Amino acid sequence: MKRIYRYYLIVAAVLVMIAGNSAALEFTDFHGRWKLLYRGNYGYEFRFAKNYQAVCILYLQNNAVVFKGVYTLDNPQTLRINISQMKNVNNINTVYGAGGFSNVKSSYFLFHAALVKKDTKKMLELKPLSIVIDGVTSEGYFEPVILLQKQ
Repeated sequence: MKRIYRYYLIVAAVLVMIAGNSAALEFTDFHGRWKLLYRGNYGYEFRFAKNYQAVCILYLQNNAVVFKGVYTLDNPQTLRINISQMKNVNNINTVYGAGGFSNVKSSYFLFHAALVKKDTKKMLELKPLSIVIDGVTSEGYFEPVILLQKQ
C-alpha cells in the first residue's frame, strides 16, 4: 500500500510540474525589456510595450538588426510578432535611433513562450517556431532556445 501511495505522489508531483510549466501567458507577462547578451556583443533584446508594440534587436558584435512590429498571443503559449519594419545598424551605439527603417511585408516571428524562474530571476524562454521575413522562411536569426532576463 505504501508503494502505491508513493507512486501516486510521484505521478502527482510530475503532473504539477508539467502544469506549472504550461501555465497560460497573458499580455502583461511580456511588458518590459528582456535581454540576453553574450561576450563580444552578441545576443538579443526584446521590448514589449503595453500598446502591443514590439522591438526585437539582434546584436552581432558591432552590428545589429532591428525589427519593429506588434505582438499578440496566437494561443496561451505562442507569441507572435508581426514585423512591419526592419533596419541594419553598423554601430550598436546608434541602435535606438528612429531612422533608417525599411518596410517589410508578410513578416513575422512565432515563438513558443514560457516564463521561468532561474536563481530567483524572472526569465522569458522563447523557442522559435517560425521566422518569416518578406514571405521567406529565415531560420538563421535565432537560437533553438533563447532565455532572456527581465531588465
